[in-house]
Amino acid sequence: MPAPITAIFMEPPHEPPGLHEAVHCMNKGNVVVYPPNRGAISVSSILITGVTSGIGRACANLYAERGWDVTGTVRDPGKPVDGLDGQVELRALDLAEVGGPERLGAEVLAADGCPDVVLNNAGMLQFGALEDVTTAELERIFRVNLFGQIELIRAFLPAMRERGSGTIVNVTSLGGMMTFPFFGAYNSTKWALEGISEGLWHELKPFGVRVKAIEPGFVETAIWGKVLPGEGADVAGSEAYRPYLRAMVGFEDSITDRTTPEAAALEIARAIDDDSDRLRYPVAAYARPIVAARRLLGAQFMMRFFHKRWMGR
Repeated sequence: MPAPITAIFMEPPHEPPGLHEAVHCMNKGNVVVYPPNRGAISVSSILITGVTSGIGRACANLYAERGWDVTGTVRDPGKPVDGLDGQVELRALDLAEVGGPERLGAEVLAADGCPDVVLNNAGMLQFGALEDVTTAELERIFRVNLFGQIELIRAFLPAMRERGSGTIVNVTSLGGMMTFPFFGAYNSTKWALEGISEGLWHELKPFGVRVKAIEPGFVETAIWGKVLPGEGADVAGSEAYRPYLRAMVGFEDSITDRTTPEAAALEIARAIDDDSDRLRYPVAAYARPIVAARRLLGAQFMMRFFHKRWMGR
C-alpha cells in the first residue's frame, strides 16, 4: 500500500535526480563525460524523424554504422540527402500535415513491423516577440513540434505495449527547461513536449516501454540560420523590440563553441542504450551546467542573471 502523503513529506530529502551527476561530470571540450550507465539495451531498429541535416542526420549515420536498421523521415524522399548513409531507408513525413504521422506509422508497421526505438527529432524554430507572432504561426509550430510528434508516438504505442518493450525518445531542448526571450513560441512547444514525455513515462512504465527526453544545449545546426537574420541584416518585428531582438541575435552569434551534431548524436545514443528508467538527459554544450545551476540557485535567480546578459537591463 502506498505511503500516505504526510509520510512521504517526512522522509529525508532526496537529492534531485541527476544533480549528483551534473555536479561531478567532467567536460572535455564540448563532449560531456557521463557516469557509467546502469546497463545497456539491445537495439536493432530505429525510426528517426528529420534526417536531412543536423542531429537527425548525425544520429541516422551513427546508428547505420552500428548495424541498426534505420528508417529516417524527410519531407521529400525523392531528393538525395547530402552526407546521409546509404543504408538509411527514407520515408516521407511532413509534420505540418494533419494525418501524416498516422499514415507513416501505418506504413512502417505494415512494411517493417514496430521499431525498437522511435526518435522524435524533427522540428522547427520561431524567432520573434510574442506580440509579433501570428496565431497562424503559433498553430504551425505547435502542429510540427508537438501535435505531430504525439500522433507519431500514438501510432506505435499499441504495438509496443503488446510487445512489452520499446523506447520513445523525444528531442526537447534546453529551452524546454528555461525560456529564452523571443523564443517563447518555440520554447513553449518544448515545455509541452517535456510534460508529455513525463506523463508518458508514468503511463508506459507498467508495459515495459521506456521514455527518454533529450535536452540539447547549443548545437551546430542549420535550424538557427533559417530563422535568425544573417550578418549585417536587420531584424524583423515591432520597432519597440528591435534593440532587444538585435541583442539576442548577438548573444546567439557569440556562442562559437557549440557541440557538433556528431558529438550530440553520441550522447543521444548513450541515452538510448541506458536501460535505466531515467527520463531526462541534458546533452551538448552548456546544457548540464545550466540545468544544474537552475536547480541549485532557483529559476528566478537564473532568470534575472540571464536577463541582464540577454537584454542588457
